[in-house]
Amino acid sequence: MTAHTSAEPLTRALTRALRVVTASVEEVLRPENLTVDQWLVLDALARERGLSMAELAIRTLATGPTLTRVVDRLVSTAMAYREVDAEDRRRVRVYLGPRGRAAHRRLAPKVAEAEADLLGRTDEGRIALRLLAVLGGAPCPPAPTATDGH
Repeated sequence: MTAHTSAEPLTRALTRALRVVTASVEEVLRPENLTVDQWLVLDALARERGLSMAELAIRTLATGPTLTRVVDRLVSTAMAYREVDAEDRRRVRVYLGPRGRAAHRRLAPKVAEAEADLLGRTDEGRIALRLLAVLGGAPCPPAPTATDGH
């Protein structure tokens, strides 16, 4: 087993970072009365039209009961709506409603700015994203190149 040489254990460092990122994004979402989980669903629906609950779970990393609660809330506030899948009547798809699309349009640049501000705290922001992608099992963003100025 390799000795851990960082100043802080990985679990604690990741938990601390998650809390800082969550607080920063929540501050942006608060005026719209949205949670981070609701934002992740809105963002997924803005990127891809008509997702099933299983597809939303994969894209948002939300568990079944949490995702159902989040989608129920978005539907009750007219941010999203459900429709029976035309090809498979047993499946329900979730769509972004006009109100949700408008909220996403307003919030996406602000969320991106909050994330950029956090990543801007270090010159290694892209490296940090690559590391998090590897740790999370997601596809890695491309490595910085000499033309990136890093």
